[in-house]
Amino acid sequence: MSHDDELSEILESIDMEYVLDNEGAKYKKTRGARGLQLNLRECPFCGSTKWKVYMNADSGLGNCFSGDCEAKFGKWSFIKAMLGDAFSVRDVVDYIKRVAREQGWRPKKRVTIATNTDTAVILPDSIELPTGGRNLRYLDNRGITSEIAKYFGMRYCHNGHFEFEKPEGGVGRQDYSHRVILPVFDLDGDLVTFQGRDITGTSPKKYLFPPGLEGTGSHIYNGHNAHRASHICMGEGAFDVAAIKIAFDHDSALRGVVPVGSFGKHLSEGDERSQLAKLMTLKGEGLRTITFMWDGEKQAIDDAIDAALLCRRHGFTARVAILPNDKDPNEVAPDVVRQAFWRAETISPATAAKLKMTRRVA
Repeated sequence: MSHDDELSEILESIDMEYVLDNEGAKYKKTRGARGLQLNLRECPFCGSTKWKVYMNADSGLGNCFSGDCEAKFGKWSFIKAMLGDAFSVRDVVDYIKRVAREQGWRPKKRVTIATNTDTAVILPDSIELPTGGRNLRYLDNRGITSEIAKYFGMRYCHNGHFEFEKPEGGVGRQDYSHRVILPVFDLDGDLVTFQGRDITGTSPKKYLFPPGLEGTGSHIYNGHNAHRASHICMGEGAFDVAAIKIAFDHDSALRGVVPVGSFGKHLSEGDERSQLAKLMTLKGEGLRTITFMWDGEKQAIDDAIDAALLCRRHGFTARVAILPNDKDPNEVAPDVVRQAFWRAETISPATAAKLKMTRRVA
């Protein structure tokens, strides 16, 4: 997101009544043809105090109807005029951002820990995405922007192989040509394994997994970005996690919730390398709530409930978000993902039994 785009989003989120109250401006509420209007006593442009200023409460668009002024304004120009000439453009931007944060706005979450690809894992010959400012058409078609591809460290392998040692001896080669490479990092940000997603639609295997490397079942996808987060939303695969991030990025109230992935409809447990152990590490840094958002198939929901109960036993508040039947996050619109999150049910033994019974009856 560019600085201009971010500022436009911030301005759109700002409640002008809050701004006026914050600055002690006198105003009255009236009803107009276009909804709630704010009638201000003083015009910040001409200084008239004759109650000639009207502003739409939602859009911030307005006019001064004083014959000596007749100013037309939006949120930016009104706030700049209200603050006065002593405020530079930079000062005005800082003021707007401060007010927006007070109202609950959050910037889109960027990578919070540097990733390290200088490890023993050698990726197939591939290029970082986006490349030359351009995204892969396959990703664009799936709604995954250049910004999202960069956030998750996605790469493209046009013609490359992964080399590995065979158990019986010798070197094997696994072809990753025409695949999106999805790096998997541990909580420290070190590359530990990866996946390769076919983009041609012709391969009998949508995904390839490199032999000889750690299984993804012991890792949490995007977990390295969940340090100090109090709430995570857990999808299943990499593209589900990307879809959740896209949905959450468009609602500033959800930007503190970090999307992560489980690589399957269960959580591994039992030792310090398990997914549960990694969740407990994050718990020590402030993680309190986990919302599971696996797909809407009945068995997947039952599995999510079981995983939520497991997390509840370890001190988490655990919730289950239910998507439309047989759909996962990357198969529905972003607003459906957000609705599922907001409607998620906090799991207890009683609610778990009730939800499972409801799904069986349905």
